[in-house]
Amino acid sequence: MKKIFKSTLLLLCSICLFTACEDDRDSNPTVKQPTKFVLNTPALADQYIQLSPDNKVNLTWSQPDYGYNALATYQIQVGLVGADAGIEWNEENGDPVYLETTYTQCNVNVSGAEIAEAICKLDGFADKDAYVDKGFRKIAFRVHASILSSLGNDVAGTTIVSNAITFNNMAAYCNIKSLAYIYIVGSCNGWPTPLPTSAETLADWRIYETEIGSKVFKGSVEMPAGELTFRFYSELTGWGSDDNPGGSIGWQAKDEAADFELTGGVYEGNCMPGKGGWRFADFPGGVMNITVDRIQNKVKFELQN
Repeated sequence: MKKIFKSTLLLLCSICLFTACEDDRDSNPTVKQPTKFVLNTPALADQYIQLSPDNKVNLTWSQPDYGYNALATYQIQVGLVGADAGIEWNEENGDPVYLETTYTQCNVNVSGAEIAEAICKLDGFADKDAYVDKGFRKIAFRVHASILSSLGNDVAGTTIVSNAITFNNMAAYCNIKSLAYIYIVGSCNGWPTPLPTSAETLADWRIYETEIGSKVFKGSVEMPAGELTFRFYSELTGWGSDDNPGGSIGWQAKDEAADFELTGGVYEGNCMPGKGGWRFADFPGGVMNITVDRIQNKVKFELQN
């Protein structure tokens, strides 16, 4: 009985050891460099597609063969098809222009807004004022696949780029990621009506975000001496009203200016969507540093020495 028991134990130990080795191989697979990666031609490739903030574009592709069921990360690149049918990927500083969203699936619905933003970038539009509608044209796509390390870097030997496919009739819209700005409107520039017709007049009366999406606007402007009254506009859609201020930003909702003072050359206070203007009765004239924080709803006006 003792010999049988010992033999049984040895057999069980051997089985456990073999299983452990197999498990170790599963958790540390040998990665194979993939050689084939296919982006499928969409069924809607010849249809007219007007991109918008609300629509999606479906793309599907094969899974690269890494030798095991790997979790790959996919990035989508957009290119412009030139007159000679060649694709202009227009890589900036050697870096491809990829869409912001990455994927781990092989069947995805891509944001029309992201595609339009990439096309605007490829067209070289610096801001919305420079935008020109180029209508329907051929737009190319390809996909970059790789396995990422724990630090988010491509693992060596796992990168592969798909073939390119083309949508033959795709139109972008103005979706340009750039610094937002607000306009200063007041006695300093003669109270021009905040409509698109005043855009040129107000071009030098803009202050910009400190960085894209920060909603903190800073700028320095030369203000005339005397009674100075102003407020801000985030868009040129008209004056607005007490109940519906539109793009107007003031110290209160009601269309009524109030007197404020620069204490030691500085004023700090609140702001809100509204038409209440800031008035400085005896402004000495000079450069005013302006900060409008639309996250904290605060303003700061500082007379530059």
